[in-house]
Amino acid sequence: MTPPTVLVLPETPELRQQTQPVSPQSQAASTRFYYMDSMRSILMMLGVVLHGALIYSSGDHWIVSDSHKSEFFAILDSVIHAFRMPAFFIIAGFFSMMSLKKYGIGTFTRVRMTRILVPLFCTVVLINSIELYFRTTILQHNPMTVTHFLTQVLPQKWIAGEWVSHLWFLLTLMQFFAVGIILFALKNHFNRRSHFERYLSGLRKNCYFLFLLPLADISWSVAARLAPDIFHGSLFCGLFNLEDFMIYLPYYLIGLWLFHDRRLQDEFHTIARWEWSALVLAILTQHLLENAHGLSQESFLRIYSTGLIFALSSHICYVLFYKFMNRDSQFFRYLSDASYSIYLFHHLCVIVIGYLLLNVQIAIGYKFLTVELGTIAITLSIHHFLILRFKTLRFMFNGK
Repeated sequence: MTPPTVLVLPETPELRQQTQPVSPQSQAASTRFYYMDSMRSILMMLGVVLHGALIYSSGDHWIVSDSHKSEFFAILDSVIHAFRMPAFFIIAGFFSMMSLKKYGIGTFTRVRMTRILVPLFCTVVLINSIELYFRTTILQHNPMTVTHFLTQVLPQKWIAGEWVSHLWFLLTLMQFFAVGIILFALKNHFNRRSHFERYLSGLRKNCYFLFLLPLADISWSVAARLAPDIFHGSLFCGLFNLEDFMIYLPYYLIGLWLFHDRRLQDEFHTIARWEWSALVLAILTQHLLENAHGLSQESFLRIYSTGLIFALSSHICYVLFYKFMNRDSQFFRYLSDASYSIYLFHHLCVIVIGYLLLNVQIAIGYKFLTVELGTIAITLSIHHFLILRFKTLRFMFNGK
């Protein structure tokens, strides 16, 4: 069996009936999680939708921004943003723990570093450098020769951390893997402390622990107010972003816990009744207090409500895939395998196609569809006709 891929889908045997009792961890390691194929591929496609929507969103100005905007795309961006990355990090944590138990720390570290660092380096040097050149010369109207850009401008952009772009996810994932390794090494220490179970049982029931996840958002907001130079933006030339680390770490930890605790799996596979009403209340609160800022009570309530929306939305997303997409599908297996290539190449495609359509006199809905279909077609073609057929490219951009 090949160790799981960077975006955390394992290659595991099909589901089968167990004739002898097995531990939850052993059962998980011998089961193919079909809904993860579908979940991973669709969430990756939604990344293309999200970045395409930003071009026509009435919200913040993006890298490419059309003069015609719509509130619809701002809402679409907010909805996708609420559950997409939290759900990714939950399944990342789940399969990190599964891989650590099956392969050990050494193999896990070696495989994950290869699967992430090699495509990360190749994408930074080749794809993101092209994107930065395009943004500098075309979008920022600063024409220059390629030689001048490579020798004078690009090094400064690397130092400033502008090379990261959409690759922040891989950097954050590497940092979370380090956390997972440490916790795995200390697991026996935690197992000997039975009093932890008393605290966990109450949080596990009906997934009440979801109420705690927004505290990470509040902690970051307070820290960013007190030390803006540290907590705003990226550090160490873009290698580390404290905001991403603090906000998404709880979801990765939930994934680690989810694999380790069968009773939590039973609770996590259903949506408790309180979640729907809490989600509606959180959305209303966030809307009413959207202008609250600073360290006021209203601001903390707004931040907590936003974090709770993220937590509940990611759980609902997980359960829906578990209930309705937990079956074998060659289509989603293919998309799941292609999702890494789509992730690495889509950002540049969205920017270029969006720019080419800026002065085209058609409705922005048609522009948006063109960006989406064009990006999916190009990235899937790259994966199918190049990545899959040339071993060197497969290693460069898939790490295997």
